[in-house]
Amino acid sequence: MRAVRIAAAVSLVLLAAGCGTSGSGPSEMPRATPTKPDAAPPPPDKGPLCDGDKDGGPGVGGTRILRGGFTRLPGGAPIAYAEATADGTHRKAVLAEGETPADRRDGQHWTVAPGDDLTVKGHAYTVRQICTYRVVLTPKNPDDTTPAPSPSEQGNTMKNWPTTVDGRWRLRWHVPDTQYGGAGYSAVLSNVSDDPKRADIGVGAVQGDRANYTDARVGDTLEIAGRLWKVEDINIGNMDVPANSHDFKAGYVDLRAIG
Repeated sequence: MRAVRIAAAVSLVLLAAGCGTSGSGPSEMPRATPTKPDAAPPPPDKGPLCDGDKDGGPGVGGTRILRGGFTRLPGGAPIAYAEATADGTHRKAVLAEGETPADRRDGQHWTVAPGDDLTVKGHAYTVRQICTYRVVLTPKNPDDTTPAPSPSEQGNTMKNWPTTVDGRWRLRWHVPDTQYGGAGYSAVLSNVSDDPKRADIGVGAVQGDRANYTDARVGDTLEIAGRLWKVEDINIGNMDVPANSHDFKAGYVDLRAIG
């Protein structure tokens, strides 16, 4: 197995700055050497893609919590989609209270299935749907209802984000793709691994839904900025050499819009 990972500090600085490829010469780029030992790849998800409400599209109403990210529920509680299990017929999810992994370790946890009732800080919900990429909760109090996200327009200007070519969105290793305006989304490819090919994609947002898709494989579905994307290709490049080497090639992931 070959894995390439960037230091957490580099990722955080890049996301916070929202920087791209301009303004940095090759000598300033980090060397793409592993920062921690390779881990065995997780087994493939057994499916189904979604359980509960069969509409896996982006327009399903309710409070959505994206995989690996957190959403603030009415009352202010940050709830994360921390873990997922599937047996080929049904899905379950572990929801955890907290913004950071450390917070979630110490916070309350709930293992839920579609149709379950859930109460958080006095606010009651029904688990409407569990997908590989999200959990959707239906508030029992109409005052707690949140609208479905409005998909970001696509195009080749800063206003229309992200820029795609023939419906394909390419994320390059460690280079955030940032939306200026709107919900302020920023997506970054923080890791690529081989045997089998996998990618870690983080999604930050000023106002929208956050996510952290780890070990995403070709064919997986992700929800980013109110749209669904299929992982079409993962290229690990050649990042075992210094970044200013002529042999260096950054890895990338191609996502294709599907909804």
